[in-house]
Amino acid sequence: MRERIFISVILVLLIGILWSNASSAQGVTGTVKGHIVDASGVGVSGMTVALSDTSKGSTRSVTTNASGRFQLQLAPGTYVLKSSGSGYTEVTVEQVSVNIAAVTELSIPVQDSAIEEIVTYGTPTELLATATGETSLNISLEELSRVPVPRNIESVALLAPGTVPGIKGWGYKYAKDKTLVSFGGASVAENVYYIDGLNVTNFRNGMGGSSVPFEFYEQFQIKTGGYSPEFGRSTGGVLNATTRRGSNEFEYGIVTYYEPEFGQGSPPDTLRPDGSYYDINSKDSESSLKTDLYVGGPLIKDHLFFFVLYEPQDSSSEYAWRESVDRFSKERTEDDFWGGNLTWNMTDNHSLSYTAFTDERGIVEDVFDFDIANKTTGDKMGSSTYFRGGQNQILRYDAKLTDKFFVSALAGKNESNITDRASTDIDCPLVADVSDSAISFRPGCEVSFGVYTGSDEREAYRVDLEYYIGNHTLRAGFDREDNLSFNEETYSGLSLTPNLPGGAYYRYETWDVGDQLQNGAIVPDIDGDGSRVDVVRFRYWDFGGSFDTVSRAWYVEDKWEINEAFTLSLGIRNETFENFNGVGELFFDIKDQWAPRLALSWTPGGLSNQRVNLSWGRYHLPIMALPTITFGSADFDYFRYFVFDGNRDAITAAPVAIDADGIPTTLELGSTFFITDGSVPEARGSLDTSLKPMYQDEWIIAYERDFGDDWVAGIRYVNRELQSLIEDVLTWQGLEAIGFPGVIDYSQPCTYVMTNPGTDINTFCDSDGDGMLEETSIPADALGYPKAQRTYEAVELTVEKSFSNDWALQGSYTWSKNKGNTEGSVKSDIGQSNANLTQDFDFPQLMDGAYGYLPNDRRHKLRLWASYQPTDRLSLGANLFAQSGRPINKFGISHPDGTPGYGDTFYLQQPDGSFEFVPRGTWGRTDWITQLDLAAIYSFSWGDSAKVELRAEVFNVFDGHGTQQVYEGYEWRPDQFELPMEYQQPRYLRFGAAIRF
Repeated sequence: MRERIFISVILVLLIGILWSNASSAQGVTGTVKGHIVDASGVGVSGMTVALSDTSKGSTRSVTTNASGRFQLQLAPGTYVLKSSGSGYTEVTVEQVSVNIAAVTELSIPVQDSAIEEIVTYGTPTELLATATGETSLNISLEELSRVPVPRNIESVALLAPGTVPGIKGWGYKYAKDKTLVSFGGASVAENVYYIDGLNVTNFRNGMGGSSVPFEFYEQFQIKTGGYSPEFGRSTGGVLNATTRRGSNEFEYGIVTYYEPEFGQGSPPDTLRPDGSYYDINSKDSESSLKTDLYVGGPLIKDHLFFFVLYEPQDSSSEYAWRESVDRFSKERTEDDFWGGNLTWNMTDNHSLSYTAFTDERGIVEDVFDFDIANKTTGDKMGSSTYFRGGQNQILRYDAKLTDKFFVSALAGKNESNITDRASTDIDCPLVADVSDSAISFRPGCEVSFGVYTGSDEREAYRVDLEYYIGNHTLRAGFDREDNLSFNEETYSGLSLTPNLPGGAYYRYETWDVGDQLQNGAIVPDIDGDGSRVDVVRFRYWDFGGSFDTVSRAWYVEDKWEINEAFTLSLGIRNETFENFNGVGELFFDIKDQWAPRLALSWTPGGLSNQRVNLSWGRYHLPIMALPTITFGSADFDYFRYFVFDGNRDAITAAPVAIDADGIPTTLELGSTFFITDGSVPEARGSLDTSLKPMYQDEWIIAYERDFGDDWVAGIRYVNRELQSLIEDVLTWQGLEAIGFPGVIDYSQPCTYVMTNPGTDINTFCDSDGDGMLEETSIPADALGYPKAQRTYEAVELTVEKSFSNDWALQGSYTWSKNKGNTEGSVKSDIGQSNANLTQDFDFPQLMDGAYGYLPNDRRHKLRLWASYQPTDRLSLGANLFAQSGRPINKFGISHPDGTPGYGDTFYLQQPDGSFEFVPRGTWGRTDWITQLDLAAIYSFSWGDSAKVELRAEVFNVFDGHGTQQVYEGYEWRPDQFELPMEYQQPRYLRFGAAIRF
């Protein structure tokens, strides 16, 4: 009873400490738990257990409790364990591996000191970890070096069960050079990235995060489910990594990797039914050369260490534009990476570290004319530079205050640039031609759609505490993130509009006499013979502002070892998100998002070689910055229509007859149509005041068994269900249903409202046209939207043989089913990367037929990787991947209830006026993707101090060309329907060389 009271007091004290201004390093240490037993298997109390990192000259020690158990929190690495105590012989365990954010459990027998024998174990008897319900892949850079894997953290994530690759056709602004991954049926924008405990996720739309060169990483942990309450802000997975540190041993080296153009395969060209080119893949090529130079060692032996790495790189690619195949791009990335770390072991129990790195890069794209017939490039049209990445700084403190009390703290800064600049921004406006006489959709000289300036900056602070008492491990933590986004967008052609802040967009169209234009004007009979009329639309747009987001969270957790067979983990996480618009007005304010986590671990019969885990948890996803930018920016957007006289500039394709502001001087049709007036919209008009957070529930049951001889196998069932989504919805039909007295068109401030689809909306509308907003309630039935649905079920089979007898094997097979009416925060089947602002739920008609198999539904996935070392110098590696195809939609633009204003429906209108209903994902599937990668590594010593490594790798050995994505907009472009938009990456080679001193 006293112990229970004491535990309760400790929990209260920990919660109180959380609200101080300390900060924490999340998921960057590991835990060693052990049981010291005598010859009869009884736990031995009072034993001193010391774990030493000989490379850094540090030692941490602890005393076993009454049942012979001990627990220590340590930085990842390899340790020497020594146990000693009165009446027992000292035991040394030479290698104890501690992994990032993982638990290493040991059973260590000791002998009576009367026996004149000292037993030294090379490795301990390691038990299957209990007290955790999470599913994760822990792997080090050393282990990855034995098998062929692309050198980025997302490729490491794809080794884990339940992960599938995302498409490559996302918007260029956010994921131009990133691989993206879907975890457990979630969209690719629902993951969280950590480097050395700092959250480096792209908080603008959730797609990807900061990255560092492979050689700068030390360990990786990929969490696919069941993770503890210290991790949040994710309904997908966690990509967690630590970076390298210096030690007492001075080291330096050069590592280089070359991926040449020669030896590359090529997918086939894609042709439309009429024989014209849709995509000329045969001209695609890529190459890269990356060299890492690193040095590390002691500044003060046993206390102060450094490690620095510099990577110059030269990467390039070439490709013809899909659909607009008369243009050709050559891209290159030449910016260098630098990063470093200082670690100060003040004492054995106190450590301070500082890590800094930059992933700043500029991706330069040169655009050329392209001769389709001869497949040759012509004159250069211009260049664009896409600036990405930024500076990162991480300050960490880790301490063992007592044998039972540990604390870690973190303060960090993460920056990212999202700016696009083109050489044609000044002189070339955006021009589109959809008129009857159009030869090219984009006939002008511009090479980008607009001028875009963006930046994101995160400041993060957190603290984590851990306390051991009896059979309980109590953990608690608090974190805060202050995020700032800047955004400015306009059209190109700035020199044509010198008196306006932005550029111009000219669109050539052809209309029938009597047609009504969007501004209400009626097309006149210009030629007097009823012939169609050429029109040019002039559009001006200026959009942007600065936006703050504050995110806070705290958690508490108790891991209770009930007895030898059962361990129970109970935790809860609380999160709060506040987003502010362009004038500092509170936009989103979501408090008290309670996320309970529960895990039960059972070792049947008390046997240490098997375990059953059951976990249940709730996971929240924060609102990204993008919805606030979209709804909370100062936005000036209007267009005007003019009769086109047929004369346009030969280079820019702009009309010749324009004034000093770039506005056409020919006959104007109607008046200016203002979409927005340049002010920041009042937040109340686009927000549901009853908005609930986006969250998902997950439960997992798993069985794992150690079969001895280094073999472990397991089976796992995973169930995830999305409970709430945040999206923007059109309110017009709801306003009409309730008899709303105000105007119902795009001038209505509450036209689009951020809400939880399928629920009632409480918002503010202008009911009498006076510009003042009145509170308005719209029932869910009147709106007509279904509730957001997404379920994921999976059965995972895993197997692992650790490296012994010269070989190792690891892998998994996953059977899964992913169904619902929404993919999540982004929409990959049409390439929408605007988080929480996709076309889903924009009109009720778009959701009719939307329930079905979702884009990330890959029913079967097999991944096996192995290494074999036939000699001391030669190592061979293989990586086998097989995955079934994704569902295909046959999108229409019509609906029996009336065609929506835009978007893709699941109805196709027939010539007789009837409709064909083609629900989501029922038109078939893309190809199976099968790929084998091979590696050969030859290493040898050079002199007494250097090790040389040479490697050759082949990816996609058999040059498979499986289709990963097809064009699904049947009624938009029937001639392009089901044409491949993305093939699997063709065969390519990689050569590597390293010399390490």
